[in-house]
Amino acid sequence: MDGLTKILVVDDESAIRFLLSDVLLSRGFEVSTAKDGQESLEQLERNDFDLVITDINMPRLDGISMLKRMKKARRKEKIIVMTAKPIDQQLLAGDMPQVLTRLSKPFKMDNFLDVVISAVSDEKRMPQTTTGCLA
Repeated sequence: MDGLTKILVVDDESAIRFLLSDVLLSRGFEVSTAKDGQESLEQLERNDFDLVITDINMPRLDGISMLKRMKKARRKEKIIVMTAKPIDQQLLAGDMPQVLTRLSKPFKMDNFLDVVISAVSDEKRMPQTTTGCLA
């Protein structure tokens, strides 16, 4: 990786946030983290990112509300959603930005990295769901 790809990881679970951050940093990405949707919006006001990886169920401001605000603000970041719900119909609503991929928790780190690398590459990919275990 060129080290210039900026990724924002949003999850209320600090262990998940730090694990994903460490894995991405080890691959040369520039990583910022946020503990909920509100904190992520504050970071998005100050910075541009290439990719946002977000959980859905979070306190204060959940991922759905955060994504709706991102679309309303015409944010251009690519989006990967992490969720434990098998199907979240809210992600398909018209007021939502396009989600590249939905990772079903738990997932494998190899799968996670494959999805991230694909998302930040120039290739156009169809939305997909990835499952597995967080390891």
